[in-house]
This record gives sequence, structure tokens and C-alpha cells, in this order.
Amino acid sequence: MIRSFKRYDLLVWVMAMVMLFPSACTEERYDEIFFEEEELLISAYLEAHEDTYGTLIRVLELTGLKSTLNAYGHYTFFAPDDEAFDTFLEENGKSSIEEFELDYLINLVKYHLLNIEIESSYFRDGVIQDTTLSGDHLVVTFSEGGLETIMVNDGMITERDVYVENGILHRIDRVLTPIMGSIVDRLEDEGPYSVFCDALELTGLKDSLDLITIEVNEEISYRSRFTLFVESDETYAVSGIQNVQDLVDRYSDSEDVTDKQNGFYRYVAYHIIPDLLFLNDLDTFNYPTLASNMLINVSIDGDILLYQQGDEGNGEQFVRVIPEGSNRQAKNGTFHQIDQVLETSDPPAVYMVIDLTNYQGISLGRQYTEKEMEDISGIRVENTGIYFRNSILSDGETNLQTTEVQAGWSVEFSLPPIARGKYDVHFHWASYPTNTNWAQAFWDGARLGDTFSFEHQKRWPGGEWKRDYNTSQYLGRLVLTDTEPHTIRFASLMDGYGVFDYLVLIPIND
Repeated sequence: MIRSFKRYDLLVWVMAMVMLFPSACTEERYDEIFFEEEELLISAYLEAHEDTYGTLIRVLELTGLKSTLNAYGHYTFFAPDDEAFDTFLEENGKSSIEEFELDYLINLVKYHLLNIEIESSYFRDGVIQDTTLSGDHLVVTFSEGGLETIMVNDGMITERDVYVENGILHRIDRVLTPIMGSIVDRLEDEGPYSVFCDALELTGLKDSLDLITIEVNEEISYRSRFTLFVESDETYAVSGIQNVQDLVDRYSDSEDVTDKQNGFYRYVAYHIIPDLLFLNDLDTFNYPTLASNMLINVSIDGDILLYQQGDEGNGEQFVRVIPEGSNRQAKNGTFHQIDQVLETSDPPAVYMVIDLTNYQGISLGRQYTEKEMEDISGIRVENTGIYFRNSILSDGETNLQTTEVQAGWSVEFSLPPIARGKYDVHFHWASYPTNTNWAQAFWDGARLGDTFSFEHQKRWPGGEWKRDYNTSQYLGRLVLTDTEPHTIRFASLMDGYGVFDYLVLIPIND
């Protein structure tokens, strides 16, 4: 959250007090209201407290990032003190900070810095959703007693909410170690996950999970994102699985374990979601996996549970996510430990929200031509480009918008597999007066519902018509006989923009 009570607001408050009580305020008392920190930028504040942050100042000088932290903006900086760096040097077998590679130190500083102000009162147990300047996430945990102790990764905040001119500084007692390796590296380092790691090796899935950056073309690249639910070696042993061959014997139904239709391959791929989901991101939802057309059902009931079909007559069963073994980060994902062997299952139909704006390879605030969109997986356009924009209606919300207004554009979205069942489909977007008045939706190429207008309007209090607001349209009812991926396409019938946010699928249980 951006801090709202800055120096300007304080000055206005002081002036108001002077006007109300002129005899009670003197120039000397006015000066005493300001804190030194409010006059300083981050680097300047650190230099004013060199006895506490001497090593950190030296790191900033070596990396050339001192000026960055003295630039105006809205930053949150987790600042390790000198004792934290002493421990860091000892743990890494170094006698001075100069012994580290320059690129490592640059990444180290960026790993401690966020381009947004976050007060400690806004921390929540789990992952900070905004990434650091190194492109990574930090994890916050609290002591059992509440806010007495706040941990960021493995560092404790010893002084919180130091307000400076360009942000907020939190002093920490450990240097946060940047995440460098892939999710496979992290699995191998964390242990004991040798059985599952060997399974990734046999199936060939290890190669995909080892790939951190994917180059789309010369201008577009993105970081791969994976979430794994994994059994420890101990959990496997309880089920009589001592090594990967035992796992193959149990699940493989053909000789080629790299075949995507092989039972062993499907078992391993079922543990992998192609997205980055920390524990506080998970919801009651069916998530697509790397196993073709197979969904994993997550439910929140105090614990985080993974649905598993029981044996005949045993009803539903659930695998529990172990919090203390979860949120283990890598450069390209995270993994969560589970307490039982996770069998592949056909999940029930559930309420679904499908984001139509989340595509790897496009960046917020940029426009892409129709030609450039050919390299973006999951979306296809005709007679238009795409603008990935912040909504003008609500700060922090994003929309995709066509770049063309002439009738005849179309935008098609590839949807993840959806569990078989009956659903009502609702489309959500931001209405603008410049949107097209008439469009048609198509599900898997067939007409879905009636034509509708992208420019909704409604009578607002006072009598005027309102056209700028977040809105939705019921598109129709679907009966899906198989669990599989689908497409939805929108085509304009009149001039005007198209704007896209998300779909809601509501299961109908007759």
C-alpha cells in the first residue's frame, strides 16, 4: 500500500493548527514536528546511520545502485544491518564484501527492493504479491503471538516502518539470499525428494522445469512458472515406495515412460501446475496440470486439501498440503510438500474464474501489433493488435483492449481444461463509451448466446447515464461432456473497441 501521510499532508495539518491556535504555536515548535528521515532519501538515510549500515553502503557504492536508492519514487527496502552482513560473510567463507562477483551483488540489492511502499501493517502471512526488482517474491511469516515477530524469508525485521522521502525502510537481521536456481535445483537442494526428482528425470519433465527463461523472439522473453505438489521420500516409504522403480512399477502401463499417455508420465505431470501459485494464492478451484486434460482440485477448509477420488465405496478422500514444507521458492516456481501419495483424479465441476489478461510474454502498458501477437501463446487476434493496460476505472486492475475500432476485429482466447459438467458463463470487462456497441461470442467456434454491446450504460443517481464502469454479460449455458480445453472468441459487428477482463463459470447442479 502506498503511504498516504507524507510531508505535504503533515504540512497542511500543521498550518491548520497554526490557524486554529496562533498563540500556541511558535516557529521553533513547527520545526520540531518534522523527522530527519522525512527529509532524506534511502541512500542518504543509510549514510546518516553509517554506524548501522556501513557494509550495505559499501555494497551500494560497488554496484552503482546508490543513486537508484536516492531517486524519487515509492520503494520498500529491506535493509540488512552490519551484523547481518557479518553473518552473511562468515556463512559464505568471505572476509569482505569485495570478494563477491559484481553481478551477484547487483542482484543481491535488487532482491531486497520493491518498487512500491508497503507498511508492516499491510504484511500478510505468505508471499508478497509484488515482485522485487530482481523479479522474485519474498515470503512473510509471523510469530504465533501475532505481530511481535515478522520474518521476511529467513530474516527478522528488527526495526519496521522507517519512513523516508522516497519510501519505507525495514531493518532486517539477515541478508536475504537471492534465488538463483531452477525449481529442480531447489528440490535437489532441499531434500529429501530423491524419488520425485528421479521421476522427473525419467519422464523428461526435468528439462522443462530446468528452463528458467523462455525466448519467444528477439524482443520477447519470459520466465517460466511452475507450481509442484511433491511427496517426500518418507511419505513414499509409508506407501511401500522405496525408489523410482517402485513408482514406475505402480503406475507405468507401457514401456516408454516419456510418452505423455503413459500412466507413470501422467502421474508425475499431474503434480505440476504451469503457473506460479504460493499458498496464499491457492483457492477452491480446479487447476490445469501438465498431464493432458487433467485437473487438480484444491479446496480450502482450514487446511489446503487436494481432492482425490476414493476407492469404490470409500467416497472422497483428500491429500493435505504441509505448510511448513511449502512455499519453497525457485527462480521459476515454487513447490509444496504433501502428506500422502497423490493419485490422478477426475475432479468435480467447481466455480471458476478464468483470467483473460494473463499471458507470458506481454507487459503491462505496452501495445502489440497483430504480427507480434502471433508469438504469444494462448491468444489469437485478427484485424487488430492488443493493448495491455491498467483499467481507467480502478487502480491496479488490468484489461486487454483492441487497438483497432473498425468493425471486423476478433480476439480468440485459449482456455485451460474445464471439468465436465454444466455451467452458466458470464463475461466481465470495463465498459467505455468508445467500445463497440455490438459483438458476438463463439464457444469452440459455435455461437454462444445473443449479440451484446461492449458499451453498457445504466441510469446513475441524479438521472445521468453512466457508461464508464466494470460490468458483465451473461453469455449462456454450456454442457461439457469431457474434461478438455476450449476456446472463446469475440468478434465485433460495429465500430468500437473491445475490452477483456475475465470469465466466470458457475456450475449448475440439477
